[in-house]
Amino acid sequence: MVKNVKHLIDLSSKYNIPREDLLLLDLNLSGVKLEFQSRRVRFELKSTNKDIFSLAHNKNIYDFYLALPTVDHSCYFFKDGYLFFNNHLIGEALGITEDFCDSSYPRRGATALNLNPNSTTSCKGCKFCYTAFQVPKDKERILSSNKLRNFLVNYMKKFDVSDLSHLIQIAVVTGCFSSERATVDFLKMARNVLSEFLFKGELLYFGSQIASEKALLELEKIKPLKVCFTFECFDKKNRDYLLKNVKRELRLDTAKKLLTYANDIGIRTNFSYIVGLESLETMKRGFYDFLPYINSFPIVNTLQVHKGQKGLRHSEAGKVDYYIKARKIIENIFMKTTLRPRPWENYRSLWYLKFGEEFLTDIRTPLPLPEHKLFDEIVASKQHKKT
Repeated sequence: MVKNVKHLIDLSSKYNIPREDLLLLDLNLSGVKLEFQSRRVRFELKSTNKDIFSLAHNKNIYDFYLALPTVDHSCYFFKDGYLFFNNHLIGEALGITEDFCDSSYPRRGATALNLNPNSTTSCKGCKFCYTAFQVPKDKERILSSNKLRNFLVNYMKKFDVSDLSHLIQIAVVTGCFSSERATVDFLKMARNVLSEFLFKGELLYFGSQIASEKALLELEKIKPLKVCFTFECFDKKNRDYLLKNVKRELRLDTAKKLLTYANDIGIRTNFSYIVGLESLETMKRGFYDFLPYINSFPIVNTLQVHKGQKGLRHSEAGKVDYYIKARKIIENIFMKTTLRPRPWENYRSLWYLKFGEEFLTDIRTPLPLPEHKLFDEIVASKQHKKT
């Protein structure tokens, strides 16, 4: 992808994209060398390279979070707890570990929570999915009200909070329910249990198993709610070849009707898409096609390729220019709207610091950092209001 720092600087100048965004994009595409045996790794990057991260540092942004494939021939590598690009020091790599598949994990400085109530590593079928390469720590399913309560009690102990009123969102991220009925029943149960812990934030469902207006009407009662349909690609041949049954069974024309209905009854909506699986023209048509049907910015992931997944990238997607052009296309489509990406929602995005000429602000790391103290401030504020 990006050959060296000079190439990075040239691309930044040519396309008017921050160097930081290009480096983090390339890092996600290229993966990182790793001394211990693992197919994926995750860590927090505390940037120190003032030449590459000058814009970020001017905005007092130093910390990023990454989950990457390990690639033997990558130009990125760790040494003594630091991340290097060729021989250039990028920054300190904190908490380097295998990318475990956990049943839950925090986002946005621990003010958002992702929950996998099913065993995600048992889900197989989509050819681009990386959960098969993760170390499973999600074998305990959290599908009953008692198990969910027990999980939440332990979660609060871990973060030393008395309730969940500080959370702005809890995301149910799974396509592993047995049916649409099971999906709806879990979400309704989850809202009831979460209410016991004073959670009033948004409940997000990320998957493809809500497939009827009847289901959406039931879920309207548990708002605030968001539904993110996992499209991943638009072309029918790609969908038939790349997606597992439960995802491709949700036809795109059906999804439009569902999105329209959800919008009408006050549910937030979007979809997820993976850049790198199909041509830019197909991507462009799909995003234009679905723009009228969503009311929040899509989750746009870059395709991370692991060992044993060769041939997944579209023929155009072998160079970083493809992803830069994809970024520009999507920016042009959404620029006249108010919809923008949120950095904390996506660690392998096309955007980190800027969307077009607009700066993106928010917490980019899963856990609280000393310099922003967002988590402590929110918790203290909630507790003060109660007293």
